[in-house]
Amino acid sequence: MHNDQETVKRTTKSEWVFLQDATANQLQQAAAWNHHEWMVLKAYAAGGEVHQTNGVTWTYAPGPVGESMILFPQLTDANAGEHLDDIVQYYLDRRPEKSVGCWSLYPTQPADLGVRLLARGFQLGWRPRWMWLDLQRMRTDHPEPDGLRIELIEGEANWDVGDLPYYSRETESISCAASRIQPQRVWRFGAWLNGNPVGHSTLCLTTGPLGTAGLYDVGVVPEARNKGVGKAVTLVACLHAQAMGCRHALLNGTGERMYRQVGFERIGYGRTWWLNLERLEFQPATRTQIDFAEALGRGDTDALDGLGKQAGFEGFDIPLPCGMTPVQLAVNTSQPASAKWLVAHGATLDVISAWALDWKDRVPQLLADAPELANARFGEERMAPLHIAAIRNDTELARALLAVGPDLTIDNNDAGTPLHQAAWFGHIDIVNLLLAHNPPLEVLNRYGGTPLGTTIHGSIHCQNRDGDYVAVVESLIAAGASVPAGRIPTGNEAIDAILRRHGAKD
Repeated sequence: MHNDQETVKRTTKSEWVFLQDATANQLQQAAAWNHHEWMVLKAYAAGGEVHQTNGVTWTYAPGPVGESMILFPQLTDANAGEHLDDIVQYYLDRRPEKSVGCWSLYPTQPADLGVRLLARGFQLGWRPRWMWLDLQRMRTDHPEPDGLRIELIEGEANWDVGDLPYYSRETESISCAASRIQPQRVWRFGAWLNGNPVGHSTLCLTTGPLGTAGLYDVGVVPEARNKGVGKAVTLVACLHAQAMGCRHALLNGTGERMYRQVGFERIGYGRTWWLNLERLEFQPATRTQIDFAEALGRGDTDALDGLGKQAGFEGFDIPLPCGMTPVQLAVNTSQPASAKWLVAHGATLDVISAWALDWKDRVPQLLADAPELANARFGEERMAPLHIAAIRNDTELARALLAVGPDLTIDNNDAGTPLHQAAWFGHIDIVNLLLAHNPPLEVLNRYGGTPLGTTIHGSIHCQNRDGDYVAVVESLIAAGASVPAGRIPTGNEAIDAILRRHGAKD
C-alpha cells in the first residue's frame, strides 16, 4: 500500500519513453494506464490517499468534489471477493462525500467483476469510449472564430463561469495542485473568446512502454459551441504532446463527432460502476445476499437452490443492495437460467425483463393481468418502461405499452417524460407513436426544458446524435408545441430554419 504523494514517480524529459507502433489492445491498455495515473495524481492533489495491493488500486479524496475510485482492477477468481469486500469496507469507514466509482477495461479481470460489484451494492455506470489519435496524422486545418485566444494556464484559473463543463473553483484547485505535483507531466490550457473564458482542456503525459498523452476536461461553454473552440483546445493539447515527443493521444470521447474531425478514432469501450454509500449504509449487503447475487449473475441454479432455502429473503421481488430486483439482476447479467429459476420460485416478471429475455409473447398477458406494470419504475433514475423503449428506439415495445394506456406524464429523475426521452435522442418513430396518444407538450423536465426544447438541446449535445431531430421538431410543432422565443441561433441551422418559419426571431 502507499498513501504518500512522494511515491509518485518523477522522471526528467531525457528519461521519457513513449509508446510507438501499437495495436488496439495496447492502446486501450495505455488509456487505462493514463487514466490510472491521472486519477492517482488528483487524489494526492486533493489531500487524499492511494492504496495498492495484488492487482488493484483504489483512491480516496475528501470533500464535495474529491473523487474516490477503484482503478482498472486486475484481480483473480481466487482473490477478487476478498479484496472487493475489504475495499467496500474501507469506503464505508472513510465515508467519501461523492459516490465511489470503479473503472475497468473490457473484458474485465476477472470476467465476472461486474457481477461481484453488483452483488456488493454497486450500480451499472456508463461505458467509457476510448478514442485514439496518431499525432503524426492529426488534422489541424480547422477554422477558428475571430477573437479566440488559447494559452497555457499558469496557477489557478479563478473564472466567473457557471456553465463550463468540468470547471468549478473547487475542481480547478485540485487540477492546479496536480500540475504542481507533476509540472512536467500535466498542463492545462484555457480558451478566451473576445476576452471571456469559454473553454479549457488538460493534458497528462505518461511515459514508459505504455506512455501516451491523455486528454481530460475538454469543455466549452454553451454559447461558444459549434464555432471551433472545442477543436482548438483539443488541438493545442495534442500539439503540445507531440512537441514533447509523444506519438499517441487518448481520451474518453463524450463528444465523438468533434474528436473525429481532429482525427481521433474509436478503439473500444470500457466499463464503470458506481456505489452509493448512503444507500449501502442503510441497506448493507449481507454475506447471503452477496452469494445469492453472485449465483444469479453466474447462472448457477444449483447454488440458487441451496441459497434460496436460507434465511434473509423476504421475497424475490425485494430490490437487492444494487437497486435491482433479482430478476433485473439476472437480466442485466444475461442469465436466462437464473431468471427462469426466479419466476419458478414466485418472482414477478416485469415487462422490461420479459422483453430482454426475448419472452415477448408473454408481455401482452403480463400487461393484461397487471396494467400497472406499464408504469413500474426501474433503477436510480426511476425510469418507466416507456422511457426505456424511447431510449432504445424500440417501437414494438412502445406499441405494446401504449396499448394499455400508460401514464404519459410520468417522469424519471433526469430526462422527464417519455416524450422528453425520445426527443432527446431524436427518435422520430417513438415521438410520433407518443404524439398519437396526446402526451403533454409543455411539461418541463428538471432542467426546465419542454420536449421541443429538449429536442433542440439534444441535437447539439446528445452523445449519439444519430436521430432525426429536424423531423422531431416538425412533428412537435405540428402537434401544437409552442415555439420557444430567443433560442435562435441554436447551433443547428436546419432547426433554426424551421423555428424561423414558425415565427421565432433571432
